[in-house]
Amino acid sequence: MQVTDNISYSIYSGLYEYDSDFQEGNVLVGEQTWLLSIANGYTKFHGYISLVICVCGILTNIVSIVVLNMKELRSSSNFILTLMAICDNITMALYIPQVLLFYVNNGSDSLSQYLSYNKVIYSLVASQLTLASHNASVWLGVSLTIFRFLQSRSRHHIPKRTKNLQTAAVVCTALVISVASSVPNTFANRIEKFILPDNQTIYIVTVNVPAAATNNAHTLVDTNVLLYAIVGKLLPCFLMILFVGALVHSLHKRSRMFSFTTRKRSVMMGRTNRLLYAIVILFLITELPQGALVLLCAFVPGLYENVYIPLGDIFDFFALTNFFVNFILYCIMSSKFRSKVKKLCYKNIFDCYLSCGRNDHADVLQ
Repeated sequence: MQVTDNISYSIYSGLYEYDSDFQEGNVLVGEQTWLLSIANGYTKFHGYISLVICVCGILTNIVSIVVLNMKELRSSSNFILTLMAICDNITMALYIPQVLLFYVNNGSDSLSQYLSYNKVIYSLVASQLTLASHNASVWLGVSLTIFRFLQSRSRHHIPKRTKNLQTAAVVCTALVISVASSVPNTFANRIEKFILPDNQTIYIVTVNVPAAATNNAHTLVDTNVLLYAIVGKLLPCFLMILFVGALVHSLHKRSRMFSFTTRKRSVMMGRTNRLLYAIVILFLITELPQGALVLLCAFVPGLYENVYIPLGDIFDFFALTNFFVNFILYCIMSSKFRSKVKKLCYKNIFDCYLSCGRNDHADVLQ
């Protein structure tokens, strides 16, 4: 499915299992390899695993949003983390129906039901939205590293207004880039109708080649692949590495050059940035391999069908896990966040207990 792409592997593997000679519309997976066998084995469990991760991820991200917006924790960095949590929740919320439609309780469906028009059209629309939301989350991660780097460069306290302007600038830039890089994918696909030999009607998402590209049928496709690989994956990873490296260098340099008070402030900032380093490492683990593979698919024939598509569900698993793990990182690496979560949980439990107690008392009086 590729959280940010489409439901490709589930659809392609369904067609492959139906008829390994079915090649019309460029939907054949390719020869069955050991990689395809492993992918088929994992796909049986992917739907249920994804549902658990998505539900847990949405709930924990909601807690993160509430806690990060508490008065004591409000800051420019936490505002960016809040936006990231919102984007991740949008991605997971759109992913759940796709999992239910294509992975869970579909074993008895015929191919025409499995690839019905309504299912495929939802998958296509949801894919465009999840691509934009996931790209936004990745680029917000880049904006967070840039913002922290700008903070580290300042020798004095930065006024709140300046911080807000810096935050607005990097966030707006990140959102514009993420949306702009997602637009070509909208025009690169269309839904086509196919009639199978047994008269079943199925619908497949295929490449939409505009009239302007008839001289080279792969122009739009190649542009979309390169944008997805470079702008959506590789460039953000490179920028994260660049600015985190510059941030570490800046903090190290300041700790050696300035006074004890300044060094102490740099050390405190360095401790705060450990959470940023962990977030960046997670992004690199989940995004960099996929971006490199997508880029290779544009130049190596057969790599997309035989490697990328079978690995789609595994890429999804890592991306969804990344959405969920952020909350755990916040709890482990931030004592303030951890204490606020405890306080929030205790408060809700206590309020629920009091509410139940009042209701019980009212029932007795009645």
